[in-house]
Amino acid sequence: MVRRYIPTDLEEAAEAFCAAFNSAPWKEKWTVDLAAARISELTSGPQSVGYVYVEDDKVKGILAGRVLTYIFGIEYVVDDLCIAPDIQHKNCGTELLKYAEKDLAKEGVAAMALLTTSGYPSHKFYLKNGFAENKDVVFMFRPLDKI
Repeated sequence: MVRRYIPTDLEEAAEAFCAAFNSAPWKEKWTVDLAAARISELTSGPQSVGYVYVEDDKVKGILAGRVLTYIFGIEYVVDDLCIAPDIQHKNCGTELLKYAEKDLAKEGVAAMALLTTSGYPSHKFYLKNGFAENKDVVFMFRPLDKI
């Protein structure tokens, strides 16, 4: 089942986040507290809209993003989407994404935008779900400790 994120989902969403991003291919080092802080930041802003995938009354996935104005209309910028590894490859992520698309379209959102790592399973997932690459966009990063 998919529904809108509510603040009481935070702990279970953080556990799903850790399970997903601490596993291959990301192999990151998230703690539940750190994941909860990130999810709280992503879901508490005035333009924030989040969704959760729930299985057996437990949050097993989260989609967090922001509804922002752009030149062609309103877009939903995906900040994070993850599904716990034990239910990946069962269309749960697609179900989560499709629910959000329908819900956001009802509210006048015209498009979704996101960044993902080239060649990762998430890259293939988004292509499979109708996203297109924009070869003109370059992601740039600069650590602030170099100033």
